[in-house]
Amino acid sequence: MLYRLLHRWRWLGAWTLANLLLAWMISLRYVGYIQPEGAEQWSYLLLVFLGHLSLLVWLGALPMFLLATLLRGIGLWLMTTLWASGLQLLLLLDTFVYAQYRFHLSGFILDLLLNAGGDVFSFSWVAWALAVGGVLGMLAVQGGLGLLFKRRPPSRPVAAMLVVSFLALLGVHGWHAWADAHYDRDITGMTRHVPVFYPATAKRFFVEKGWVDPQAVRDRVDLEATEGEAQGLVYPSAPLSCSPPVSSDNLLLVLLDTLRHDMLTPEVMPNLYRYANQPGWFRAREHISGGNSTKAGVFSLFYGLPVTYWDAFTASQTPTVLMERFEAADYRFQVLSSATLVSPAFDRNVFAGLKDVSLETAKGEPWVRDQQITDDWLAWMDKEEERSDERPFFGFLFYDAVHGYSHPPDFPRFTPYWEHINHMSLGPDFDPEPYWNRYRTAARYVDQQLGRVLDDLERRGQLEDTAIVITSDHGESFNEHGKNYWGHGSNYTPEQVQVPLVMHLPGRSGGALERRTHHADIAPTLLEELLDCESAPQHYTLGQSLLNVEPHRDWMLSGSYMGYGILMPDYQVAVHPTGAFEVYDYRMNELDDTKLQPRVSNEVLRALSRFYR
Repeated sequence: MLYRLLHRWRWLGAWTLANLLLAWMISLRYVGYIQPEGAEQWSYLLLVFLGHLSLLVWLGALPMFLLATLLRGIGLWLMTTLWASGLQLLLLLDTFVYAQYRFHLSGFILDLLLNAGGDVFSFSWVAWALAVGGVLGMLAVQGGLGLLFKRRPPSRPVAAMLVVSFLALLGVHGWHAWADAHYDRDITGMTRHVPVFYPATAKRFFVEKGWVDPQAVRDRVDLEATEGEAQGLVYPSAPLSCSPPVSSDNLLLVLLDTLRHDMLTPEVMPNLYRYANQPGWFRAREHISGGNSTKAGVFSLFYGLPVTYWDAFTASQTPTVLMERFEAADYRFQVLSSATLVSPAFDRNVFAGLKDVSLETAKGEPWVRDQQITDDWLAWMDKEEERSDERPFFGFLFYDAVHGYSHPPDFPRFTPYWEHINHMSLGPDFDPEPYWNRYRTAARYVDQQLGRVLDDLERRGQLEDTAIVITSDHGESFNEHGKNYWGHGSNYTPEQVQVPLVMHLPGRSGGALERRTHHADIAPTLLEELLDCESAPQHYTLGQSLLNVEPHRDWMLSGSYMGYGILMPDYQVAVHPTGAFEVYDYRMNELDDTKLQPRVSNEVLRALSRFYR
């Protein structure tokens, strides 16, 4: 019995060793983004492969070693084939996600895939076909490896590799701890590119031992954000005082998912462009979203806070001051979204406590859903008009077709046009024009729906009595700078965070907003203009009224799925969840010698913790 168990373990050991080599081959896709230079970085990367990546494979194989005490023969072979295939495919999927978005698979992304499905991610039949082919190919490879090692599994190479992996693991963590204590960003900057890698740090220990200059430690500003736990909140930090509004103006807030700033042209968005250039309408020259993702962008729009607060507000289900004050003013609410409000969980923060919010989106492709929410909005307006309800309304429309590159089949297209999107084709040498034209076509379709809404308000004679804010959650990249950035969620360039802002405020003359504005400025503007709330936005937001003509702020915050960016006038600081950070210009060229001023660093740290107890 023991002999047979040892034989199965030797077989699994050989199979694990083969999978270790396979995992290394797949992980070579990360090296292009790490871009190691010099013997030091290459040596550290070798230890990462030998130590950390090997550890992941050994840990992945551990359940099969335990299962071998219960199963044997064809049953063990089948289970190991399926298990090993699943783990390797997960690693392969992570390399594709990282190539496009520059972040690794996480619980949040898997939650979107499993719970939100097509409401968030859209895949063409080509991508599905390649995915199915990859699954079948991996199953064939794993099954073949199992049969290959079944008869005479080697044992010595396996034992030797275990020893090498253990020593390399100790080496890589020790090296990183020393590099972290000495602020060696050449080493610490490599870690974020490796999946599930949380290397050791021992800065305090080294300082206590006198191995690191303590003055250098104190002078260094730690840019790590406050951990996103459900901590106690002080929000708002002081009660707001709002006078009963003199007039009962409506509010319509429209969010166009994934619409970047340069789409606001007469060619692409003629309806929005027409209204934006009429008297009484404001148009921002340079408006920055609070995120390069939907989660961060929407959160910052309603709260006026960075997405680092997301977990705390969501866990406590603390609603926004904006929504609470409009509820207290007895506004009627109509929330219509083409995208899901459940994942990301806007139902548990932005719309927490708000009654009669439908969490079920319409069925069909994004353009169908966008058309449906427009129809639903117009029908609601008809019904409310018949009721002669004198209370003002708060309307929220969230369009999704631009995010899905979606429009009716017979809708006029910009050409040349990419008929079947396959994200695996994207690369540094891919011609972006057909992809770009499909994006612009979707934007023109959404503009058509938006035109129906605005023209309807004008026809009813309600346009002058309605405050309107039209903007986006984030933009979209098309490899503008030759760095192979596509989509969003990967950096804080204008392509991903600069969005249009068109606004109408009753009684205001309109015009261009010349200063650099931010999503955090929208909530205080609406509260002050519509509800006559005191001008003390520091109690609930990082922003200020859009009508405030104070000098330009010199930094802004914009978040991502994980981490955040500090946006300076001439460069961006990308801060990762581990606390590591990188500095780039707005063409994604790394600026190794650029550092934040201590004043800015301190202001950022205060902003990230201002509303925690």
